[in-house]
Amino acid sequence: MDSKINFQIKKMNKKGQVTIFIIIAILLVVLLALIFLSVKTYQTGVSVEKSPYITIESCTKKAVEDAIKKIEINGGDVNTGFSVMYNNINRSYLCYTTEYYKPCVNQRPKLIEHIQDEITNYIRPQISDCFDSLKSELDKRYESIEMGDMKVTTTLSPGEVLVNIDRKFKMSNGGNNKEFDNYKIAVVHPIYDLAKIAAEITNQEAQYCSFDTAGFMTIYPQYDITKFKTGNSDTMYIVKDRKTLEEFNFAIRGCVMPPGF
Repeated sequence: MDSKINFQIKKMNKKGQVTIFIIIAILLVVLLALIFLSVKTYQTGVSVEKSPYITIESCTKKAVEDAIKKIEINGGDVNTGFSVMYNNINRSYLCYTTEYYKPCVNQRPKLIEHIQDEITNYIRPQISDCFDSLKSELDKRYESIEMGDMKVTTTLSPGEVLVNIDRKFKMSNGGNNKEFDNYKIAVVHPIYDLAKIAAEITNQEAQYCSFDTAGFMTIYPQYDITKFKTGNSDTMYIVKDRKTLEEFNFAIRGCVMPPGF
């Protein structure tokens, strides 16, 4: 009888020890999680105070990516103007004529510069809002925050979009001043390359009423170019980067034959 009681007591002790170990393990996990979150929050606050560049960079990249998505779908414009609706997409005419037999007239002879301006005009107010939000956050920790006028420029180059922001941002606290005035932010994207191809297609359509997609893709296999006619004699082009799968859509209307021809 005593042996049975001793066995049960030992069994209960083991269960109790296991329960204690489980509770301790749970408490350790919770404690580590709290420490991790505290460190992360502290590091975020420190990084923002150390340099507003981190916040402005993140904000700018998102705005640029949003702008490019619209530009790719619409054919060079954030908001389409002179365009045609096809498959529920408004595609800008990069080359157009109203006359039969006549080659089209290039509507965007400076397509790269136009896209740069479109991106700049789209991202400028969003970047300004980000600066305002950053100032509101740092106002709680600094005696004064000074911001100057802002100038934003966008430059497209092979494989990337470079945004340059000129704006004085000064943080003062007890005689300790930190000042920043220039932000250079690069966004990796093939929009420049896609737009260059679109410009070349447009130039050849304006001159020869045609573009040899098969020949181009033989020389530049990294790109895929789709070309198709619609029922109203428009030609739709899709220029695609095979690696990134980014696409640039646009429309052409030129050398149209009269009905019944």
